[in-house]
Amino acid sequence: MSGEILLRAEGLVPSGLDDAPALDLALAGGLVVLAGPGRARLGAWLHTLAGLRPSAAGTLHLLGRPLQGPGAHRWQQLRRRVGFVTPEAPLLSIMSGLRNVMLPALYHRLAPEREVERRAQTLLGEIAYDADHGVLPAHMSDLQRHHLLIARALMLEPRVLLLEQPLAGLDLPAAELLRDYIVGAVRPRVGLLLVAANDALLAHQADAVLFVSRQSVRLFDSWAALLASPADEVQRYLAMERRPCAALESP
Repeated sequence: MSGEILLRAEGLVPSGLDDAPALDLALAGGLVVLAGPGRARLGAWLHTLAGLRPSAAGTLHLLGRPLQGPGAHRWQQLRRRVGFVTPEAPLLSIMSGLRNVMLPALYHRLAPEREVERRAQTLLGEIAYDADHGVLPAHMSDLQRHHLLIARALMLEPRVLLLEQPLAGLDLPAAELLRDYIVGAVRPRVGLLLVAANDALLAHQADAVLFVSRQSVRLFDSWAALLASPADEVQRYLAMERRPCAALESP
């Protein structure tokens, strides 16, 4: 980690969340998991931190560049260096999985097609599961689609990558496999990996956990630190999530 601040928020408040507290945050790298009550709330924060959603207040800098105010850079100008992935993002139905992964690099003309295909094959080989990347999206498993969306984002070699609910809808074996891929293969490839997911499978591996609720925004240096927090809103969240998810207990 270079120490360069890759994401800085000052007094940042997402639009549409009138009761949201302001966020002051500086992140230089690592895996940061965004957790807290309400999937929609987590999504609003993640979209705001990616520069995809306007803020109601405050400022956001990505890679040292402001996204609001005088001299602001549009998100589109940063999209090759700031990646955003959500499970709802489409894969082109008429292209194979391999061609879907190659598409961003071909669009930006980053390299000759043969080199782009070699790089895509390398990315696709970093997770071990039984999948045919020559098939169309309609014939893919949920795990394969989630994996291809992340691999497609990595084709542009982003310095910051934001993932929204990457394990959503997967059964436990598939979620564990994708979790290991995210931690073992994706995290080393990017400077900052910011993930919105109420999922202890990922949070246990995080370098930090950003907890957001109506009452506060708190940065914990580990999942264990969040579990040990005496704050009322944190304990209410844990009590609520433990009912459907035993994995929220300490490892």
